[in-house]
Amino acid sequence: MGAMDMVVNELQSKFGISGGNASSLLSSVLTYIDEQGTGLRGVLDRFKLAGLGDSVSSWLGGTPRAISAENVESALGSNTVSTIASRAGLSTATTASALAFVLPKIVQRLAPGGQIPTHLPAEFASYISGPTAAVASRAREVVYATERTPDRSGLRHLVWPILGLIALAFLAMWLWNRGRVRSGAFNVDEQVRLATQRATDAVTSLKSGFSAQDLVSALNLDVINFASGSAEIPQGSDDFLNKAAVAMKSAPAGTMIEVGGHTDNSGDETSNFQLSQARADAVRTYLVSQGVNPAMLVTKGYGDTRPVSSNDTDEGRFRNRRIEFTVLK
Repeated sequence: MGAMDMVVNELQSKFGISGGNASSLLSSVLTYIDEQGTGLRGVLDRFKLAGLGDSVSSWLGGTPRAISAENVESALGSNTVSTIASRAGLSTATTASALAFVLPKIVQRLAPGGQIPTHLPAEFASYISGPTAAVASRAREVVYATERTPDRSGLRHLVWPILGLIALAFLAMWLWNRGRVRSGAFNVDEQVRLATQRATDAVTSLKSGFSAQDLVSALNLDVINFASGSAEIPQGSDDFLNKAAVAMKSAPAGTMIEVGGHTDNSGDETSNFQLSQARADAVRTYLVSQGVNPAMLVTKGYGDTRPVSSNDTDEGRFRNRRIEFTVLK
C-alpha cells in the first residue's frame, strides 16, 4: 500500500465519496502544497497566521488537534478551497470538511518527527497531478513494457526512445518548476491585501456575544505592513483598525488583550526590541484614539525572539514582522 492509500480509503469511508474523487482530492492537495514557493512550510504558515499555531504544532508532534471547515477556509482562502473542489469534482462544502479531516494526516506523513521537508518527498510523487507527473508516468510505462518484452534483441531499438522520454521528463520538470517560481514569486502587497480582506471579513462576521478568543483570532488574520525601521502605522491599515476598534468596544467586560510586536532578525537585538515595542505602542495608541478602553490593552515588544517562520526567505521575514494579539483575561 502506498504512502497515502490509507488516507484515500479513510476519505471514502468518512465522507462517502468515490475512490476516484478521493484520489483526485488528495492529488489536488499535494499539488497545491508542491506549487507553493515554500512548500509545506508555506502552507503551515498560513494556518499559523489564521491563529491555528497550536494545531499546527500538534500535527508536527503529539496528538493531532482537529480543525474545522471554517478554519480551512480562513487559512487557505475560499478561492483555494473552491479550486481544489473543482479539481476533485466535489462540492466546496464537502471539500472544506474533507480538507479539515485530511490535512493533519498529510502533514504527519510529509513531516515525520516534525521535520518539515523543503520539497515534496519522492515517494509522494505518484499522487501529484501535473505535466511533470504525466511525462514521468509515460516514461515508466514504456520502461515497464520494455521489461516485459521477451525479444531481448528489441531492447536495443528501444534504448534511445527510452532515454529520450527520460530526458523529456527532466526537461518538463525544469520548465514546470521554472514557471512555478515565476508565477509563485512572493508578493508582499498581494499578501497584505489578502490578509486584510480575511481579517476584515472575520471581524465584521463576529456574532453577538462573541468571546475574547474569537475576537483575537479574527484580529490575528490581519497584517500591518510597517515600513522598514518605522513604527508609523501605514495608511492602508486604518480601515481595518477602525473596524477592529468597533469590535473591541463590544468585547466581554473585563477583557484584557496584549498587543505584541514582533520583528524579523534583521538588525541588532536591542534595536529589534525597541522597534517591536514602538510598533505595538503605535497600534494601541491608534485603537485607544478610536474609543477603545485604554485599560483593555497592554503592549509588549518581543523583537525577533518568537519567529513563526524561517528568516532565510523574504516570505519568512515578512511573516515574522507582525503584530500579534493575545487574550490575557
